Amino acid sequence: MLCGIAPVACSTRTPSQGACVGKLRWVPRPSSPCLFPWRGASASSLAVVLAVSLLVAKECRGGSRRLKMAMASFGGELEAEVKAAADVVQKALLLVQALACDMDVAPPSLGKEMEGCDVTAGMAGIVEIKPGDSTPVTAADYAIQGLVAAALKQQFPADRFMGEEDSKELREKPELCNLALDLCSRFGGHVSKEEFLTSVDSGLEPDNGQQRVWVLDPIDGTKGFVTGQGYVIGLSLSVAGKPLLGVMGNPNAVSTPPIMLAVAGHGLSWWASSGGPVEFEPSKPDWASRGFTLPTSVPEPKEGVDYPPWLLSPQSTRDECRPFGSMAWASELCCGSMVKYFAVAAGSHSGYVQYEENLKTWDHACGVLCVQESGGSATVTDSISKQVEFPGRRFRVRGGIVSCSRWATEEMRELFLKAAAGNDTGP
Repeated sequence: MLCGIAPVACSTRTPSQGACVGKLRWVPRPSSPCLFPWRGASASSLAVVLAVSLLVAKECRGGSRRLKMAMASFGGELEAEVKAAADVVQKALLLVQALACDMDVAPPSLGKEMEGCDVTAGMAGIVEIKPGDSTPVTAADYAIQGLVAAALKQQFPADRFMGEEDSKELREKPELCNLALDLCSRFGGHVSKEEFLTSVDSGLEPDNGQQRVWVLDPIDGTKGFVTGQGYVIGLSLSVAGKPLLGVMGNPNAVSTPPIMLAVAGHGLSWWASSGGPVEFEPSKPDWASRGFTLPTSVPEPKEGVDYPPWLLSPQSTRDECRPFGSMAWASELCCGSMVKYFAVAAGSHSGYVQYEENLKTWDHACGVLCVQESGGSATVTDSISKQVEFPGRRFRVRGGIVSCSRWATEEMRELFLKAAAGNDTGP
């Protein structure tokens, strides 16, 4: 092994997915004494690493996309938190990928970095998996919360943890509890039942004056998981209600790496399904190069031709919120709010309107920060252009949340704001 990376055959089934160079896959080794392969290496070793890096970049380059090992730390004073957050989300992604394979709901291709069904969760030997049964997904929710909470509490014991789940259902249903505990243990979590339940319950930890709060949504978009569509694992760190760090893990991402990680004031970074950050620059989308006349008056407008693609939640409000014209419908992107934030931050859509005023922090905190830090003219506010903050488990905004891509024009943003204002019920 070469200080932090090691070659394995591309045909080898392994949970650590690296880039293929010829017939070898170079797999990052997070447990290595060196975080990156060039630190502490000899001159001859460094030359080999750089040569491999060039080959990896060449192999992975597609159009204007570049994918290679990043050669710098990220996050400034939050570098330790960045590494911890990325690590737990990578473990959670491996868990859900393996479970999706067991449940036979993994899409044919699991995206840019997540290779299909190299690992399974071993669920078939634990429980009978029936079509349409969401019990394994419920178990995964608890398993991820237990895994993430324990890891963060160990590294940052003074911080508060906020999660969507608690252990009430687990204590009432022993079979579900055993299933969740087994999943958590298989992917780096607890071996003790009581420790596991305590970690899950830490999601309801009261506000005892802690300034720093970690917020987790284990699986945002359960419907997307069970149908092989979109879902995201979301984690954020906030101070006094303002997100400083946000991570979204999207195992089914196709045109980007599966993890985006943002730090306030430091921008957005991209991470593969294992190892350190990678350098990636999304291509400018086709819609951003078009000149639209908005709102469109075309009788039957086409998305991307007559108006830019955009997103809306909930879909039940599609008749009320139409920023680009009466027939310029929002794209349908399943499922949950985070896949929509992910799309806007990556640039595939011009914006996203969350057309509700009373919301849950774990559904939005990490996505809001990722869009804000994605560069260009990206913005996230409520309908009266006020910054979105997260004072507790729930929060309120005026009209809704308006997220705009880095490539959205000021005209597009104004139309989004105007549309969201129609839902504003006042202070």
